Amino acid sequence: MKRPLLYIFSILAFSYLMAQVPTLQQAPKDTTAAVASDTVTVADVPKEPAQPFSFSFIVDYGKPAISFLSDETRYEGGLNLLFFDHYSIIGEYGFASLHPRNALQNGNYYAEGNYFRVGGGYLNNIGPKSKLGLSVRYGQSSFTDEGEIFIESSSGIQEGYETTFGPRKSEARWVEVVLTSESRLIFDKENPDNKINHLFSLGFHVRFRFLSSYDRYPTYDTYAIPGYGRTVNNPNPALNLHLRITPF
Repeated sequence: MKRPLLYIFSILAFSYLMAQVPTLQQAPKDTTAAVASDTVTVADVPKEPAQPFSFSFIVDYGKPAISFLSDETRYEGGLNLLFFDHYSIIGEYGFASLHPRNALQNGNYYAEGNYFRVGGGYLNNIGPKSKLGLSVRYGQSSFTDEGEIFIESSSGIQEGYETTFGPRKSEARWVEVVLTSESRLIFDKENPDNKINHLFSLGFHVRFRFLSSYDRYPTYDTYAIPGYGRTVNNPNPALNLHLRITPF
């Protein structure tokens, strides 16, 4: 029974290959046309010039938007050194004044301070104007936090009272794994080599932050860290929007 099936399979395979011969004969012509078509399409988009070294500024434009819509204040920027179009050294600095809701029951919590991140990574071109990268960064924050708690009287005879703590000077450290995606803004399509086509890029960072240490306190522990976020979240994911400016 197996041998007839083998014969049938061989005949079907031979018939299929014979049917593909005309297609295979035309393949060089179609491939040439496809390559030509692709070449024209890619040429329409200005390519990033290959450089052994480039320097850029990074501005987080999402944080000012959050500051405008809430009573918190956040600013962040950075510098990026890119070598041979792929290898990057990154430095970031920021300030945050936080007022997280529901940090304390019947109270208010505030944290304010500066932070920085340093690290390195790999940035790869995924198209004529787009990049995708992966990096690791070390972060450190120096900040103060304080709070006020309103305690109601349980007896109803005495009035409630208020207790406070802080300001307390603290430090925190963490490590980040960052996925970066960005694309250049093309303003002059008629002149691909125009400097303005290589000046601005928009993108985002997906951060996975792992808290390694921070100053702990009894009773009312540190709740929020500028640059990291809430201590109850470890790891702590985040999404940041950024504008990259590459002057040279």
